[in-house]
This record gives sequence, structure tokens and C-alpha cells, in this order.
Amino acid sequence: MVYYAYIDDISGSCRYIAVFVSRAVADEWWRAVSTSANTKYSDSVRRVAPQFFTHDANKANAATSTTDAQVASSFSGKVFFTLLAISGGLSVIPVLDFVDHVSGKSFFIRSRVSPNEYWYCPGSSTGNVTPNSKVYVSRTERTRFRVRLFSERKDTTGTIMIGSDEIVITLTSTNLSIRVSRSGHLIVSKNPELGLKFSDLASGFGVVTPLLDNEGHCENIKELFKKDDGEEWELA
Repeated sequence: MVYYAYIDDISGSCRYIAVFVSRAVADEWWRAVSTSANTKYSDSVRRVAPQFFTHDANKANAATSTTDAQVASSFSGKVFFTLLAISGGLSVIPVLDFVDHVSGKSFFIRSRVSPNEYWYCPGSSTGNVTPNSKVYVSRTERTRFRVRLFSERKDTTGTIMIGSDEIVITLTSTNLSIRVSRSGHLIVSKNPELGLKFSDLASGFGVVTPLLDNEGHCENIKELFKKDDGEEWELA
């Protein structure tokens, strides 16, 4: 889905609407600009909100970031910038309602296709969870997880996570993290899964048919597995 954002100029000369191929591309562009070797851009551009940026065009113009090889030239063709008249009316962009992917925050994790299906670890609400407990998908229960960069430090807390980032997913109620068992099931462990990427939430996990109780009736939970061609999940 095409993603829009305002870019306001604190010096008052160059205001833009940025149009990105997707929200993921917008977050990746922000990472490239904010960590640029050309510090004029990293000093100029600020992310105030998911759909609102500022820049100081006297230092560096956000719209030229895609022409600078030290900044975001790889995003040429993935974003364009429309200059707005300073004295004219403000064009209204579609406002999207979503959770910001801030490292270190807590989230529910749900199916993008079936938003009423959430990741669930039994006992997590009270912290009564033991290592190797399985994580399921449920229509009636849900568990809050903390998602952060694997190498998070104090100076990276609050970073907007992108697909290439290695992450850790941890229960908020106890210090147990998501790990993949030998059978491929998602479990919780004292040691987090190595090599887990934020992009795995896009297609790296899948479910099987609902479990059956002792009488053969379908329960409201499904087992969750690590898969190369899994379903799409989102933070909520």
C-alpha cells in the first residue's frame, strides 16, 4: 500500500508530501537518512510522527536525499517528493491507523489476514510460564510481547525497526524469549532465537489446523511454527 508523509521545513521554505511505495520503505528510508554518513542529513531531518517529518532545507533538503550516494540513493524509484506551496492550502494525505514499530515497546502480535487471531502463551498473564512452553495462536486469548533490536543499547532504544534488523521477542511478564524448537514449534526460552529478523513477521511463521481436545472437539488455539513461507503477522 502506498504510504504518505508530510515533511515540513523549519526554515519555512520547502514543504513536501513524500509518497513511498510502502510503509516499510518509509521506515527504511528514515533509517538510511538518520544514520547517514553525510551528517548534514542526519542533523537536518527529524521524524516527529510516523507520517510527519521535519527538515531544515538550509542544511539538507530531504527531497534530495535519494540523489546522494551517502544517504538514500538506493531509494530512487521508491519514493517521490511533491513540493507544496507555502502560502497555499495544505493537501490532505490519507491518515493511517497503525502501531509504530519502536524497538523496546510491547505489542500484541496478530494475523494480518485474520486480525482476531493473536499469539498466545498460556500462563503469561501471571508470569506462570516455564521454559520450553509453546506459543500458540488463539481467537480468545492473547499475550503481550516486548520486541526489540537484538543488539539494543541505550542509544538505540526507540529505534524504528526495519525488516533487516535482528530482533528479540520476549514475554513482558517474565524474562523468557521466543525460540524455535527442534521440531519447528515456537516456544519460550531463557535464550532468544539467534538470527530472528523483523521481516520474519511478514512471512516467517505459520500455523497448523486447530488442536483437538480429548473428545475430538476443535479448541480455540493453533500451534505456531517457524516457516519459510508462513503467514503475515503484524504488531498491534
